[in-house]
Amino acid sequence: MTTISAPAPPRFPVWRTVRASYAIVGRDLSQLIRICWVWVLIMIAMYIGLDWLAENWPGESGTQATIRSLLRIVAALPSLVELPFLASIAVAWHRLVLREERVTQTAYVRLDGAVWRYVLYAFGFVLLEFATLFICFLLVLNLAIETDLTYEVLARPAANVAMMAVGLLVLPRLSLVMPALALGERLSLRRAWRITRGNTLHLGMATALCMVPAVTLAMLVPLLTKLVQAIWWLPISWPQVAALMWTVMPVQDFAIQLWQSYAYAVFVTLAYPLLTIFAVTLLSLTYRFFTLQGEARPSTSG
Repeated sequence: MTTISAPAPPRFPVWRTVRASYAIVGRDLSQLIRICWVWVLIMIAMYIGLDWLAENWPGESGTQATIRSLLRIVAALPSLVELPFLASIAVAWHRLVLREERVTQTAYVRLDGAVWRYVLYAFGFVLLEFATLFICFLLVLNLAIETDLTYEVLARPAANVAMMAVGLLVLPRLSLVMPALALGERLSLRRAWRITRGNTLHLGMATALCMVPAVTLAMLVPLLTKLVQAIWWLPISWPQVAALMWTVMPVQDFAIQLWQSYAYAVFVTLAYPLLTIFAVTLLSLTYRFFTLQGEARPSTSG
């Protein structure tokens, strides 16, 4: 009696797939602009409307404060507010990469069942990240109380590690269902997790490489804006500007103020789909790799 061993999981080609992701975006940049431009205008109009309400809403100061708080929430949580906008772009892009379906109309606006299912799963993944942060917060708070350490010493490193673990080691495998949703095909979370086994680190590395543009810009914008602020207001030398970058106002505080501002919200609306499209492309190519691998394997039953 012979024992049939389970086939080894396929090895995901990290560098080749990442290079292909960047090449596809560069090659089809005009198609990306055609897919994005209407949604970008809609979101900018939404932010302008909220900003106008915050400045001109008649009534008590408390009402104006509420409107301003709403604006800050919208600016701080683009991934939640803009889910239909981003999902519509992602669905069109998945279909372009996997089926070569090009958008031919001048104005692309799609909100059909595929987009809303995409939104539902994306919202679930966002909740997973928030749940991770919440659990991490409770654990760190309890640890800080027991060890007499300040919360600030532990909270930020723990939150960063938790978010990186979920974003790079869990979501790349579960997110394989997203291209399937865009194509109208069936792929469960359980099967997505199963067919990507043995490739957790490979998928995490590829995801990190494709998120480099978005992460780099998110880190540089506060620093560059701080530099411009120093040059604009203070007629001093470059060494003094470099020193003031860290002394006039802490970069962390300035980044938080910028992050909650209307201007940054509009900037994110413009930049987010263009920068994250590399990761969407990677997800499409990952889906193609693993589903084709699964279809090519011979059956061991019978």
